[in-house]
Amino acid sequence: MNTKALPDELRRYKRQIIMPQIGERGQRRLLASTIAIIGLGALGSVIATSFVRLGIGKVKVVDRDHVELDNLHRQILYDEKDLAAGLPKATAAAEKLRKMNSQVKIEPIVAHAGPDNIENIITDVDLVLDGTDNFETRFLINDACVKHALPWIYGGVIATTGMCMVIIPFKSACFRCLMPQKPPAQSIPTTATHGVLINTVSIIASLQVMEGLKILLQREEDLIQKLVQIDVWRGSWTLLEIGRVENDCPCCGHKKFEFLAR
Repeated sequence: MNTKALPDELRRYKRQIIMPQIGERGQRRLLASTIAIIGLGALGSVIATSFVRLGIGKVKVVDRDHVELDNLHRQILYDEKDLAAGLPKATAAAEKLRKMNSQVKIEPIVAHAGPDNIENIITDVDLVLDGTDNFETRFLINDACVKHALPWIYGGVIATTGMCMVIIPFKSACFRCLMPQKPPAQSIPTTATHGVLINTVSIIASLQVMEGLKILLQREEDLIQKLVQIDVWRGSWTLLEIGRVENDCPCCGHKKFEFLAR
């Protein structure tokens, strides 16, 4: 490909445009796409940074929290100036992302994604990415995305382990096929009790971005289509087949969106 002939708006992407998986047509498709990132902690920071540099048309970044000191070791969008200023993560993230790529429209939403606003947040997007750290919000995202037949990508990390799974409503298993009910709070390990490494975050978020890229490029045949489990300390990767339980799943089977009704 003669990248010298690329128009101005595409030249910054020439090193990915020359890849057959993307090409000029694919890059234009990315520039016409909109994504929503729910949660701007560790995963959300890497996801947002990667997609903005890849050249997505519009990114909605959603988080209600403010930058805290113990975020800085793993949440790569923030620094000590953001901490000192007491900035909301969505505000700080938007400022940094706009400096990375002024072509991308960034819409910061300083709010908790809940039943009252999740459908408005995702109404005009092509893909939703999970950067959250709690199951309540993931079940909510699942309900909203299944209801609107919108693909989303689950990601979770704890200590040195992580998981990633692509959810294509009515084609793949949804999150409630994987986990029918929200586990009791006391049974769930958290980063506050078990810690987390930036290495784990980077790998899982990068997997989410890669799978999301395939969806936006309309290359669903190349998706992993399995639950990916990793342990970066042990260097282990496991791929688990998760089947859609259409007849038993309350969400994608019976279309009961219980978390949207709360």
